[in-house]
Amino acid sequence: MAKKIILLLVEGPTDEDCLALIYSRLVKEQDIEFDVLHTDITADENMTVKYIEDRIEKEIENYLEKNPFIRKSDILKVVQIIDTDGAFIPRSQVRQSSTGKTEYFETHIEAKDLDRLIRRNISKRAIVYHLAQSESVANYPYEIYYFSRNIEHVLHDISRDLTDEEKEDLAFEIADRYSEQPTDFLRLLYEAPFYVSGTYEETWKFIMENGNSLKRYCNMAVFFEKLGISIDQASDAFPF
Repeated sequence: MAKKIILLLVEGPTDEDCLALIYSRLVKEQDIEFDVLHTDITADENMTVKYIEDRIEKEIENYLEKNPFIRKSDILKVVQIIDTDGAFIPRSQVRQSSTGKTEYFETHIEAKDLDRLIRRNISKRAIVYHLAQSESVANYPYEIYYFSRNIEHVLHDISRDLTDEEKEDLAFEIADRYSEQPTDFLRLLYEAPFYVSGTYEETWKFIMENGNSLKRYCNMAVFFEKLGISIDQASDAFPF
């Protein structure tokens, strides 16, 4: 019997480059497939809570069209990975930039366009709150996880803006470091300062409070917990 598929929706190709091989090696009971959205659909200016599930359903349909050998029934669940981008901070922590560009800090955001960024935050947090409360989307079991503020911030502790080339280099650095020892990556998710303890619901409550969505946090450990994958189990599979 063929393995069921966990379909991971990610915002950019560097997310896939960074995570695909590591996740596939850690998850033995299911196949891991990535679909790159090439945009943050939760921050789309034209997106609303009303239509976000339709957008995700469309992405799944596009994925199935591109992979005709995969049937709907092959998909065990859909998992979305997002950047928080500081979306859950209060309006008082968004300031007008004096440099002509948007910059993110641990305590605030300096916005090139203040009103536009505030609108982005209001919309994105409403959408993400809805998705974090949703157990299914498009009739598939659904989960959503975060890297805060983004994947480079979490895995490399880099806060500045990066070029696409720099992001790609960092993604391959992670893949090279952990693909042969994926247990070390799982251990990193639990032992690094960015680890958020608690249940799925508790980790979402945490990131939505106290300006935490600007800080360096990640709840991906819960993804593996939900699959019953522990560090000890992974160590047994990769003893060397």
